Amino acid sequence: MSWIQTLEYRANAIVGAFAVLSALLIEYLLLSKVFHQQIASNSPIESFASFNHLIIYIMMCMMVGQLKSSWHNSMMMIDEIRSGDLNRYLVKPISYFTYNFMNFIGHNSLFYIVYFIMMFFIPLFIGPGYVFNGLFQIFGFLVTLIMSVFLSYVTYFSMICFSFWFGEVRSLIVAYNVFNIFLSGQLIPISLFPEPLKNFVTNSPFIYMVDFPVSIATSDKNISVDYFMEGLFMQFLWCSIMYLIGKTIYNFGIRKYEAFGA
Repeated sequence: MSWIQTLEYRANAIVGAFAVLSALLIEYLLLSKVFHQQIASNSPIESFASFNHLIIYIMMCMMVGQLKSSWHNSMMMIDEIRSGDLNRYLVKPISYFTYNFMNFIGHNSLFYIVYFIMMFFIPLFIGPGYVFNGLFQIFGFLVTLIMSVFLSYVTYFSMICFSFWFGEVRSLIVAYNVFNIFLSGQLIPISLFPEPLKNFVTNSPFIYMVDFPVSIATSDKNISVDYFMEGLFMQFLWCSIMYLIGKTIYNFGIRKYEAFGA
């Protein structure tokens, strides 16, 4: 139902598609200037052999980052807890966690459609060999993307559950989004971070939200299976940890929750 509702307004869908393309165009122009200045000064950008490789990586990071965005869903859940509308879920045989996860997928359906179409056409414009170089890369990207979306949702859910005590946690969500956009590699590749910051991100869940799926998609055919399995295990581990944290906070919050009305 959320999927149908999201696609119901055609003008909004068209504007959303153009917003995506304009963001990619701005990123392309900025990175083009930076990359060519680095080449001119004989200090090529680390980990990227060509500008096409760099721009493909950034484009994929922006796409994956948008696919796991939860602005709309998060604000709606905060309002439900604060206003007492959560009552209607508590008296019905429905999981509040699962219900909102389905809403999370539905509200992002427009971006899923637009971005997956763009992923198909990218090799036609940039050239082959930069992304999805084999079935293993395609399969690995899809699996890690699903895990990334779930990891993002359970992280949002954990922070939203603090609404049981503080009432208003919008500022927490906004602050998290700002840090997440930067630390997950959507703006600057993690490989270009200073060593202390890179070590922090590598040992945090941020790297598995965007960088890891994109690294699988943009790798060559010689990608290490051990690297993939180790990263997938860590991604699953962080999903489990954040899920348990979110459910624990939710269960404690429900015990203190008081609301009247609908």
